[in-house]
Amino acid sequence: MIAFNSRVRLLRSRMTYSVAASALLLALSGQACAQSGPASDASPAAPQANDAPPAGTDIVVTATRRGDTKTRDIPLAIAAVSGEALKEANVTSFQDLRKVDPSLNITTFGAGQQRTVIRGIQSQAGATTGLYLDEMPIVGGTGAPTSILGDGRPALQLRDIDHIEILKGPQGTLFGSGSVSGTLRVITAKPDLTSFGGHAEGAIGILDGGNPNYDGSLTLNVPVVKDVLAVRGVVWGQSGGGYIDQTINGVYHANVNDSHITGFRVSALLKPTPDLSLLLSASQQRIHVDGVAAWQQDQGPYKSISPSVEFFREKVQLYNATADYDLGFGNIVASGSYGKQDNLAARDSSVTAHLFRLAGTVYVPTINFEYATGEIRFSSKFSGPFQIVTGLFYEYDKNLNGTNAVTNDRAGLARCYTYEECIADGFRRPGVGNSDYQFGSLNTTISNQYTAYIQGDYTIVGNLTATVGFRYFKADTRRITENRQTIFPDFFRGILSPLAVVSDQTTHDKKPSYNFSLLWKATPDISLYARAASGFRIGGVNSTTSLAQQAGVVFPGTYGPDSLWNYEAGVKGLLFDLKLSFDISAYHIDWSGQQLVAQTAAGAFTYTINAGITRTNGAELNLTYRPDRHLTLGAGMTYVDSKLGTDLPADVIASGTVGHKGDRLPFIARIMANASLEYKGDIGHRVEAYGRASVNYRSASYSSFSAASTFYTKLPQFASVSAEIGIRTDRVDYGISVENLTNKVGYLGVYDSVDGIRIYSPGPRTISMKAALRF
Repeated sequence: MIAFNSRVRLLRSRMTYSVAASALLLALSGQACAQSGPASDASPAAPQANDAPPAGTDIVVTATRRGDTKTRDIPLAIAAVSGEALKEANVTSFQDLRKVDPSLNITTFGAGQQRTVIRGIQSQAGATTGLYLDEMPIVGGTGAPTSILGDGRPALQLRDIDHIEILKGPQGTLFGSGSVSGTLRVITAKPDLTSFGGHAEGAIGILDGGNPNYDGSLTLNVPVVKDVLAVRGVVWGQSGGGYIDQTINGVYHANVNDSHITGFRVSALLKPTPDLSLLLSASQQRIHVDGVAAWQQDQGPYKSISPSVEFFREKVQLYNATADYDLGFGNIVASGSYGKQDNLAARDSSVTAHLFRLAGTVYVPTINFEYATGEIRFSSKFSGPFQIVTGLFYEYDKNLNGTNAVTNDRAGLARCYTYEECIADGFRRPGVGNSDYQFGSLNTTISNQYTAYIQGDYTIVGNLTATVGFRYFKADTRRITENRQTIFPDFFRGILSPLAVVSDQTTHDKKPSYNFSLLWKATPDISLYARAASGFRIGGVNSTTSLAQQAGVVFPGTYGPDSLWNYEAGVKGLLFDLKLSFDISAYHIDWSGQQLVAQTAAGAFTYTINAGITRTNGAELNLTYRPDRHLTLGAGMTYVDSKLGTDLPADVIASGTVGHKGDRLPFIARIMANASLEYKGDIGHRVEAYGRASVNYRSASYSSFSAASTFYTKLPQFASVSAEIGIRTDRVDYGISVENLTNKVGYLGVYDSVDGIRIYSPGPRTISMKAALRF
């Protein structure tokens, strides 16, 4: 099986290299086409310096769910970044989004595992930021907080994107559970009904001391029936980029964390009448990380001595159908989605092995998650001062979280990694010392959510608008825990445990959320707003296992929803003849009933409780200044002061997580900032040269509430510098860029355990050559 997996990884790597190389060659060959004449109307020509919009031109967004709206006409803090800006900043993944807005705190645990935090609201007990791909909510599978790291959301690649919207503060009214800190909306480029075209991109990156990284994508738009039916597709691949060196039982392995990502998205737009449109989309992505993605603090940067090969695998499938019918006085939108996610991670388990006197043990959490959603809503286009959006939403989730402990050899490899695999390969056998499967369980969680929401806007006078929103949800959640193998006495005695249900509990949640805001248009270009809004997350069921029962551990059966209130005020708009755009906001957040993770032993048994109260104060500033068509300056900063409002419960403190009133929340940097400079200039007929430089800064944070905790690691302040130069025409774009110019070792994530403090870092200095072609 190991040999087969190696061949699969090699084939995937070659396929990804082929995608990147083909895209790069196609882009390079485009120079001849570019010299032959100007782009046709069918080609989506790159913006030239002469066409540069003023700094104050708003990206049109759909955050209100009532059609297109300019950002300065929405009464909340919102950042919108165009697809072109994402490309210019070399943003291809969610983890890269920290480059474009400092309010996004992306805690990273390697490719495919991250936690997205807005305004300091973060938790190990699930996601706090909502995520949407067009009309589809992206929901991730979850397990024990120490199994699959991050918030469980799939790490989709950002390819062929129209724009993204970062909605700050709770969005529970319109976007539902999980949007307690905000919502990130990814709006893809839609099929063009009139023009054939596409683009290809390829890049090769050279890492300082690491393996090369190959990246490529290809996009194609085909109008099948002009003005009626069009199809658009994008395929992407990335391979390489390893930089972690691992020594396994004395054997040295260089650059073990190569990642291999392949995926595609295809969409079809049907517009049979001017009033009706139907959009179908399908996406799939696979991630395979070959080895450990973290280095151990006591070993130094980029060094690991974990005795196991710690790979990570993820496969995601997403399908959506959205129909939009224009009634004249409003639109009816109906959307249905289905998603499937399969994760598997291998991690050193010397803690558990030590507890039970086992040698050569690797811990393997698995997640098999599927969900379906349905939504129908009406959004008005009334002629009077009153507008409304209202709808119904349903979501079904089924999450299978497996925990597995299996035997590995001195090379760090196991002969099988899951319960099903060990049975199929004949490595779960009776007899002392005969079974590779040591212990494990399966948690099955099934949830049904029902929601109704309504939000109305009323223009009190010509320049003053009030908004009131309400959402009510009901959720039923059942969790069944099934024992697969008991370590004592069965495994020690060579007995195969029978499957047995050790826990079966159900919880029922109900929760409202609210939104109140005022927007005052002081001038056509300047808006002031005030907002009070609430957000929530659904509750759940804690699972127990035979292993925990044998250790005498008793978990609380269920935990309820947590909720927060966000109070903010802000001003945004344009100044100096539209040359300067600004967005300034300040906020206070009360988070109560906070879902916190408690643990009874270091990394062995964890459960979720409602215990925390958090008080957060913060401010955000974003500026863009474009004095002329050549130069663009940007700057942003966010300040977050997020602290416990009460002491943590005694049982949580007794387990080693110490937190008292006034302690800072883990992983929250008080200051995050970025600054950028871009210059464009004509150097010939239809040829433009450009140069960009940017710096991103994050102040220090800590991995726990207090230095008195069992684990308390400092994440030092970190600044990352990137730069790029290049030339382009309306057809081709050639560039050379460098990431982490100063080659600093940064801390983007920390995993604390008695195995050692594991540090997740951005890669070392990387110099990339890229080429892009539009056709």
